Amino acid sequence: MRQIQLTSIITLLIFNLTFGQSIKEQWLINKFRDADSIVLVSHDLVFGSTDVAFDNGGKIIPFPNLLNSGRPNESIIKEQQLIKGKQVDLLIRIMSRTFKGSAISQGGCFVPRQAIFLFKDGRTSFVDICFHCNSYKTSDDLIDIPPFDSYRWKKLKKYFMMLGFKYGLE
Repeated sequence: MRQIQLTSIITLLIFNLTFGQSIKEQWLINKFRDADSIVLVSHDLVFGSTDVAFDNGGKIIPFPNLLNSGRPNESIIKEQQLIKGKQVDLLIRIMSRTFKGSAISQGGCFVPRQAIFLFKDGRTSFVDICFHCNSYKTSDDLIDIPPFDSYRWKKLKKYFMMLGFKYGLE
């Protein structure tokens, strides 16, 4: 009986180590593939940024939200591009790449200037990205995106630049 339990536990561990990350990757791939559309943007600073702006009287000026009524806040968008076909495939490869190396976590700042919006059945999902400190914030449905390693950060920034994005990437 004890041997059967031990064998079952070992089998489960091997399955999780072998297929656990690929299951997470497949979930993410499906999320991107099932989207009605995917739009990349560069934007002004948003609420949640660590930068602070003051008016002439020294009062803090709040930054606008990334979303307004569940849709991208058009007033802050500086550049945008709808991606399709091979552009989506490349983004999926970057975002779902098997984690290798070490994770890079937020270094004290968060001044996102780029975002990925996924639209599905009238709902908006997002990944708001700060390439300055290599950190990101997601909508609740994308919270389980695997951590980014240095390779993914580098490839994602190059991807935005390849598509002609400049704002906040200099």
